[in-house]
Amino acid sequence: MQTDLIFDFGMHVGQDTAFYLKKGFRVVAVEANPALAERARLRFARAVAQGRLVIEARGVAASAGEADFHVNTADTAWSSFHAEIGGRGAGASLVRVPTVTAIELFQTHGVPYFMKIDIEGSDHLPLQALRKTSDRPRYVSVENGGPELRALLCELGYDRFKWVNQRDVPRQRLPFPAREGRWTFHRFAYGASGAFGEEAPGPWLALSEVEAVIDAHGAGEDFDASRDGWGDLHARLGAG
Repeated sequence: MQTDLIFDFGMHVGQDTAFYLKKGFRVVAVEANPALAERARLRFARAVAQGRLVIEARGVAASAGEADFHVNTADTAWSSFHAEIGGRGAGASLVRVPTVTAIELFQTHGVPYFMKIDIEGSDHLPLQALRKTSDRPRYVSVENGGPELRALLCELGYDRFKWVNQRDVPRQRLPFPAREGRWTFHRFAYGASGAFGEEAPGPWLALSEVEAVIDAHGAGEDFDASRDGWGDLHARLGAG
């Protein structure tokens, strides 16, 4: 594990990548949407030139090659290799993009200290790739964190969890002194993943405890994620 490295699987518009760079980490940012990857190259040109940022303009898939990527026309955050996800709402346009496996990225850049995963419909792939290496990130966050992802995290040795409502991320405030990387003043925009590791809000919980939190959040016939928020599941690797 490289303690100064973060993987941003699903860079999107670069909100999280910008935060990780401010915290003093090196970043490998993975983005399938070629237009967003090109914008990021311009926005983060200095960090790229300094070797602090590598932008992988490829989609994570089960095998390397090429695949159709569905770029959502209403919200690019919904874009996906899966038509039913990428085509939500107003539909999507198709773009042929190169693909790479997560294990190839780990072999090229190393296993990171923290790994953020938000790649619509493919969140399981970076976690499954960790089966092929004895090394593990100390911390992981994954959007929603459904039952299959929770089971996979436990299989990989993660045994403490936090569930963070993304609706509340813009209200997060970073602790001083810093618990991760260097301290920086930062305000999170809506849609950002927020603080990570020991700076993520709330106590670390056992699996059964965090599952109760997740179930309670989604309970009720009138639940609406656009109003009530959706979550990121944060996981910490066990000592053993």
